[in-house]
Amino acid sequence: MFLAVRNVPYATDGAHDADTLMTLGRGDCLAKSAYLIEGLRALGYPARRVRWLYHLPDRPAEVRLLPSREDVHSAAEVLIDGRWALVDATHDPPLAAAGLAVGVWDGSTDTVPAYEPRGPLWRAGDGPEPMPNADVSERTDADSDNRYQTAFNRWLHEIRTGAATNARGTGAADV
Repeated sequence: MFLAVRNVPYATDGAHDADTLMTLGRGDCLAKSAYLIEGLRALGYPARRVRWLYHLPDRPAEVRLLPSREDVHSAAEVLIDGRWALVDATHDPPLAAAGLAVGVWDGSTDTVPAYEPRGPLWRAGDGPEPMPNADVSERTDADSDNRYQTAFNRWLHEIRTGAATNARGTGAADV
């Protein structure tokens, strides 16, 4: 189950919920964590969503258009042998080429989080959900956010294309 979700391409212009993740064939952390939670529950494991604040990667350059790099990440936790384990299936394997954390799960211990938490983890019932940029007075205008999102998804695509090209031995490094 974990590998099936992890290997779906991560993209913020894809699905944002579990119902459309496999139909669109790509999705963000909300969609991937929700799909994973549903699958784990269907297999009989208690599972829940966990969220935290993090900083967006330094790339693409359009991240500078945003007043802050702070955002909220979603992942799953599953109860295994009486302990909640973090299971983060956000990034698909080709994204490791850009230094993004790609989870590997042994079925019992925590995966590496896709993004390093900045502050406490949040679970349902913990009080108000984490709010990115709560201390930033300037808000992102829709145009800047759209330009960033477009550039970010283009960057993810370029990483995958470059990783596939280099794996076939026809990349620039082989010229």
